[in-house]
Amino acid sequence: MNYFEAADLIDATVKFGSKPGLERTENLLELLGNPHKRLRCIHIAGTNGKGSTAAMISGILTNAGYTAGMYISPHLYKNTERMTIDGKEISEEDFVKYAMEVLEAVRLMEKKGLEKPTQFELYTAMALLYFERRGVDFAVVEVGLGGRFDATNVIDPILSVITSISYDHMDVLGDTIEKIAYEKAGIIKEGSKAVIYPQQFPEAMSVIEGVCRGKNASLIKADPDTVTLKDYSMDGQIIDFRYMGYDIRDMKLNLIGDHQLKNAAVALSAVAELNKAGFAIGEEAIRKGIGNVKWPCRLSVVSKEPLILIDGAHNREGIDSLQSALSKYFGGRKIIFIIGMLKDKDYEYAIRKLMPMAYYTVATEPANERALTAAEMAEAIRHYHNRVSAEPDIIKAIEKARELYDKDSMICICGSLYLAGRAAAFIH
Repeated sequence: MNYFEAADLIDATVKFGSKPGLERTENLLELLGNPHKRLRCIHIAGTNGKGSTAAMISGILTNAGYTAGMYISPHLYKNTERMTIDGKEISEEDFVKYAMEVLEAVRLMEKKGLEKPTQFELYTAMALLYFERRGVDFAVVEVGLGGRFDATNVIDPILSVITSISYDHMDVLGDTIEKIAYEKAGIIKEGSKAVIYPQQFPEAMSVIEGVCRGKNASLIKADPDTVTLKDYSMDGQIIDFRYMGYDIRDMKLNLIGDHQLKNAAVALSAVAELNKAGFAIGEEAIRKGIGNVKWPCRLSVVSKEPLILIDGAHNREGIDSLQSALSKYFGGRKIIFIIGMLKDKDYEYAIRKLMPMAYYTVATEPANERALTAAEMAEAIRHYHNRVSAEPDIIKAIEKARELYDKDSMICICGSLYLAGRAAAFIH
């Protein structure tokens, strides 16, 4: 079996959809020898910021001399992105190896009459098996959806991290911020330690505090004041970090946006807790880990001539961060938007927040069956301005935007990670 065949077999299970619950993953991992029980895990949940926070933590650990596995979702270009060790994606050869082992376990499950796992559960089992076999010192594991019933919640982490909680996936997680927060807080285990992002909704923090009390878990609220902004440009931000004995000045954060300062405070607070627990992590490791961190298609400048920014924001908090960053980093430029979203996302909110900033907009659509059509997006945009055209194909949409570009403008591609990944692959 080659890589493409293995990937197709894994991805074919997408037809089984997303089914919250841990039993399928537990059954699968038991047949694989329960590799997750031999891993030292850091578990990260939240609505926004999970990936960049995971990338910061794992990068710092790698630079401190530890072997750090990282499991994320979704992938942008290739499914090997989902599982990395020290920043290097799993090889195609290893992907096939672990896919075959996991799929054989699935066949045994079917023989036993057990329910078949979903695509995400297969990826989760592969990642945990891969990390265990490679003997990583840490596995930084990002939740797929929610937390309490997410497949990753089979792990027993040494540290739980919860990033910003806001409204998204309400059909699965609940229609109030309290319900959503309760699902996210489901990763907090009995007697454990949790580092929490400074929540914008007090109700979310109240729920998390209640869960921690009920599970006798230690709660560490990351203080945004531990990170101080010194300077910024489209190339990154210069920050100071002072907390728990650390006093690191003029550190380059290789990500832009005010929200990344808070994500950095969370990641650095988590690292400080690991250092306190006896895992030596010095200033140089933090400086290099933060300075080299990459998180593609999240406020990413992918080209400077023409100036192109790509952002996969698709919920209200993400859209707010994009709007803020466009004003802060690119104020005065004529913004040519290329926007496409899924119809079950709050596209009307995105249009309302972003279109007043637009010089011109090319409405397009993600390559997904849930996509809002380019024509539908363009029609919605016309309620705000008439400088809009519809181009379903993202490549042709980019070409259209380039025709409109001049030295005083910029191109912003946004609305969906499905869209962002394909756009970035074309531009690169």
